[in-house]
This record gives sequence, structure tokens and C-alpha cells, in this order.
Amino acid sequence: MSLLSLLVALIVICLVFWAVRALLAAFSIGDPIATVVYVLMVLIVVLWLLGGISGGVHLGNLRLS
Repeated sequence: MSLLSLLVALIVICLVFWAVRALLAAFSIGDPIATVVYVLMVLIVVLWLLGGISGGVHLGNLRLS
């Protein structure tokens, strides 16, 4: 990944996290569900970054890239 693509990815990730936080607050979603949503978002971002660095993440027959 180039430096520019990492910067754009960071901006998009921050915007998505901000939007999710705002939507969860707007619809008064409780803490347990909001925590699950945040954990899922972090897992997706980590898998996406690992896929960008290593060329793909393999989970059994499932390929995330």
C-alpha cells in the first residue's frame, strides 16, 4: 500500500466509525449492542488491513481479500 492509499483508508475508516457512533446514539442503541458493533467494525478493519499487507487472509476455505 502506498502512503496516499493509507491516508485515504484512515480517513474513510474514521468517517465510518464516526457515522456508526452517531447512528447508534441517534437511535439510542444500548451499550451491549453498541459494543458488539464496535468490536465487529474493528475486526473487519484489522482483517482488511492484514489483507492489504499480506495479500489476503485465509480462514479455511474463506478468502478475505
